[in-house]
Amino acid sequence: MPGINLSDFFKEKRSASEIKSEILNEYFKAWAAILLKGQQYRKINTLLYVDLFSGPGLYDDGKPSTPIKILNSINQSKGQFIDFDKAVKTFFNDKSEKLANDLKRNIENLTYYNDITNKPVIANEPASQKMLEEYLQSSNPSLTFIDPLGYNYTQNMLLYSVKNWGSDLFMLFNFNRIRAAIRNKKVKQNMQGIFASYYHKILEFYKKEERPHQREDFIIKTFQKIFEDRGYFILKFRVNFPNRNQTSHYLFFISKVHIAITRAKEIMTKYSDTQEDGVPLFGANLKQDPLFFPSLCVYSVKKLSKIILKKHTDFNHKTIEEIYREHNYSTNYVKQNYKDAIEILISNNKITLFDKKGNPTKRITYTAKIKFN
Repeated sequence: MPGINLSDFFKEKRSASEIKSEILNEYFKAWAAILLKGQQYRKINTLLYVDLFSGPGLYDDGKPSTPIKILNSINQSKGQFIDFDKAVKTFFNDKSEKLANDLKRNIENLTYYNDITNKPVIANEPASQKMLEEYLQSSNPSLTFIDPLGYNYTQNMLLYSVKNWGSDLFMLFNFNRIRAAIRNKKVKQNMQGIFASYYHKILEFYKKEERPHQREDFIIKTFQKIFEDRGYFILKFRVNFPNRNQTSHYLFFISKVHIAITRAKEIMTKYSDTQEDGVPLFGANLKQDPLFFPSLCVYSVKKLSKIILKKHTDFNHKTIEEIYREHNYSTNYVKQNYKDAIEILISNNKITLFDKKGNPTKRITYTAKIKFN
C-alpha cells in the first residue's frame, strides 16, 4: 500500500468509510483468490460482491473509495494466474440518489469500464431483505458489506448474507452509534431487529452495570453470539481513537469456514498492535493506556506452548503448518507464534522435530513434523 505505513494506519483520524475501504479491498482480493484457485475441488463460475452502503466511489480529494478499489482490483487481475474479471459480479447500492448517481458516473468514467465483463449493478433504494434476496438468489459464493446501523437491518438479513457456501460477511460498527442507540426509543426497532431475543439481555445488563468498558464488552459478546450460536466463525478487530482509550470502531468478519477467518487474520495482522512476544491484539491504538493494555493480553506464546503440549494426542506427528491451520482460527495466534511456541517446547525437551524425510532436525520450519518425547 504505497505511501501508508501499515503500523500507523489507524493512528490518524480516519472515517468509517476509509477504514472499510482499505481493509475490505484487501480481504476481497484474498477471498476471491481462495475461491477461484480452489476450482480443482469445486467448480465456481460466479462470485458476488455486494455493498449496500457504497457511497460515490471517490472521496472528496478524488481518491478511490471501496467500489472503485474493488473494480480496480478486478481489472488488475486480468491476465494473471487468478483472473477475477470473468467470475466476479458487483452490486453497489446507496439510499442517497445523488450518491448513487455520482457512483454511476464515476464508474462509467473509468478508462477500463468498457472492458469489464460483468458491468456493475448500481441501485438507489433502502437496503432490505428483498434486495439481499434478489442479489443473492443464486447459490454463488458472496462477499457482502453491511453497516448494521446504516439502515433498518434485521438479524435475518445479517444471517441471510452468509447462508451460501463460500459466503462471507464484513461489517463495520461505529461503537458510539451503538452506545447511543441502545436506549434510544427512536431507533429501538432497529436495535431489536439486529439483536432480536438478545436485546432484552443487553437492557437488563445495563440496569445493573454502569461501567462503560463492561457494557461495551457485553454488547460485543452478545452480538457475536448471534453468529456463534449458529456455528459461524468470527474475527473481531477493534479500533481505538488515537490518543484515547475509547473505542472508535469494530470490524467484524463472519464466515462458515475457519480458513476464511485464518486468511482474514493474516491480513489484519499487518494493521494490528502486537504484544512483546509477537501475538497480535487484533486492534489498533490499544497500547496507549498502560493500565488498560495488560488486561487485553489473554494470549501469549508461552500459553500457546502449554496448549500444544496438552493436545499432544491431537498434534503428535503433525507438521507445524497443520497445527497452525487446525488451531489458530478461534484465537489471536498467527503463524509465527506457533514456531515460537515449538521453540519453547524444544528447549524444554518436550518434543523432537523431523524433516520431510523423517530425519531428526533442529530447523523449525512449517513443514517439520513434531513428536512428543
